[in-house]
Amino acid sequence: MGEKRALGTLVVLLLALAAGCGLFKPRDPRPGGGPGVHCATPNSPDSVVANVLDHYAEFAGVSCYADQLDTAFVFRPDFTDSVEAGGTIFADWTKSVETTDANLLARNVTFHAVSFDTEYAARVISADSRTQIRFYAYRLTIHEPAATAKAAPDTLFRGLADITFFMGGNAQWHITNWVDKRDGSGARTWGYLRRVYRVGF
Repeated sequence: MGEKRALGTLVVLLLALAAGCGLFKPRDPRPGGGPGVHCATPNSPDSVVANVLDHYAEFAGVSCYADQLDTAFVFRPDFTDSVEAGGTIFADWTKSVETTDANLLARNVTFHAVSFDTEYAARVISADSRTQIRFYAYRLTIHEPAATAKAAPDTLFRGLADITFFMGGNAQWHITNWVDKRDGSGARTWGYLRRVYRVGF
């Protein structure tokens, strides 16, 4: 009986020690994104851009990428891409469509690299400094397994992206409008890649 009491006392002491060391304390919540994903707080357009470059087409980073989009987000394709696509595949391209599209892409590619190489025109900043339009020349490379490739196993997409950033009442920035354009190189655009992955929704 004494042995059981001693054992019980030892267990209680060990539990108390463990609790004191923080073993049972709740962990701090992670920032947006999946496990192990660092999603910067979007407190500037630069932070939003960094999150887009780091997490677009990354499966674990899809929620971080989606968090950069305003609820009023709209994607507008290059005019020629829209004509070539025909039908209504680019119609009503909202945050929901963009998020689903990015998620489907991320599930199918094994590698990606995104860069905004230059700003090809001067930024447009509103009088109250809460809206910015930036004009980027971009490159996007993806690798898809050859057996399931929708575009090509290794593909470079190039073009121009006119992106509107808006600062909300919480002092955080989000993308409200993304206009895609061809850049004259003859390469397929990011809009084309988006179109390829808009399947069934």
